[in-house]
Amino acid sequence: MLRRTLEFFFPPSVSTPDELKAFAAGEAAYLAQKTVIGYCRVKTMYDYEKLLTEPAFRDQQELCRWEAFAGTLADMLILIEGWLRPGDAEARRRLGDSLAALYRAILNEEVPAHRRDWADAIAAFDSRFALARQSEPASPEQVVTETAKLIHQLVPIADRLKRNDREVINGDLRLHALAAHASMLKRFRRDALVAALTA
Repeated sequence: MLRRTLEFFFPPSVSTPDELKAFAAGEAAYLAQKTVIGYCRVKTMYDYEKLLTEPAFRDQQELCRWEAFAGTLADMLILIEGWLRPGDAEARRRLGDSLAALYRAILNEEVPAHRRDWADAIAAFDSRFALARQSEPASPEQVVTETAKLIHQLVPIADRLKRNDREVINGDLRLHALAAHASMLKRFRRDALVAALTA
C-alpha cells in the first residue's frame, strides 16, 4: 500500500525501452477501458450490471474495448514519437522504427477471441505512423479523433441512442489523452529514452 501511495504522488520515471513499453501499453489500456466502459455505464445507467449478464452486450463491449486499445496504443506512440523526435535524421528514423516495432510487440502479446491476428491493425498503424513521422507533432486533442470515431461505431449501444454522441466520446477521450500526455512529460527521461531507442 505504501509503495502504491508513493507511486501515485511520485510516479516512477520512464528511461528504458521496457519502461516505455509498460507505460505505452498501460496508458493505452486505461484510455480504451475508461472511455468505452464509462460511456456504456452512462448510457445504460442502472441497467449496466444487468446488461453485463447478456452475452451479446458483454461480448460486443469487450470487442469494442480491444479495438479501442489498438487505436489508443497507436495514438500514444504517435504522441511519444512527436515529443521524443530528435533533430538528426538518422536518429529520427531509428527512433520511429523502434516505436513501430513496439506497437507490434504490444499488440501481439494477446489476440482477443474475436480476432485471428492483428495484421490489419498493424498495417493501418504503419500507414498512419509513416505520415505522422513526416508531419508536425500532433496534440493529444488531435491524435485521438479516429479512435473516438471507432469507439462510437463499435460501442454496444443502439444507433438511435448514440447517434449524436460522437463528440461526447471524443471529448472524454481527449481528456484522458491530455492526462496521459501530462504524465508522459513528467515521467519521461527524454535523453535516456532517445539514446536507448536509437542505439
